[in-house]
Amino acid sequence: IIIIAGTGSNCFGINEKSEHAGASGWDYILADEGSGYRVGLRALKAVMRAYDGRGEETLLSHTIIEELKLKEVLDLTGWAYEGPFSKAKISALAKTVCITAGMGDRTSINILEEEAEEAAITVSTVARKLKLENKSFDLIFVGGLFKCEKYFKNVLIEKLKKRFLQINFI
Repeated sequence: IIIIAGTGSNCFGINEKSEHAGASGWDYILADEGSGYRVGLRALKAVMRAYDGRGEETLLSHTIIEELKLKEVLDLTGWAYEGPFSKAKISALAKTVCITAGMGDRTSINILEEEAEEAAITVSTVARKLKLENKSFDLIFVGGLFKCEKYFKNVLIEKLKKRFLQINFI
């Protein structure tokens, strides 16, 4: 099984009978859970919720503004809507979310842990479709979000170790 967690997300596998199965990978409107785009988008929404007072305060309000070289939170609206839509610019914020999680920001940690759970659900779905639940199989990680080891990759690994006793991580 291969799980991609980069700008977008996708999961695909092949079993010993050459049967194949996939899950997710339907792009940002239909299914992009466990992706850098989804992490970045959730971070932007958390900043706006904190600004409005609808959500808890978050260090992301500072780190994202600093990363984007903006003057204030309200400048995010111009940044978000200027020019053609770009998943890449939003997904690039996942790195900032990971750094902010390392600073102890609960909102950032929650976003990453919840997206790791989504990735675990996707892998579990593919493994179930391929009838690999009680068999040894390899899981290959591809994509930049796995560079966020403590709050994404390691969380995903721990969740999957509990579900699949014979999983091998590559």
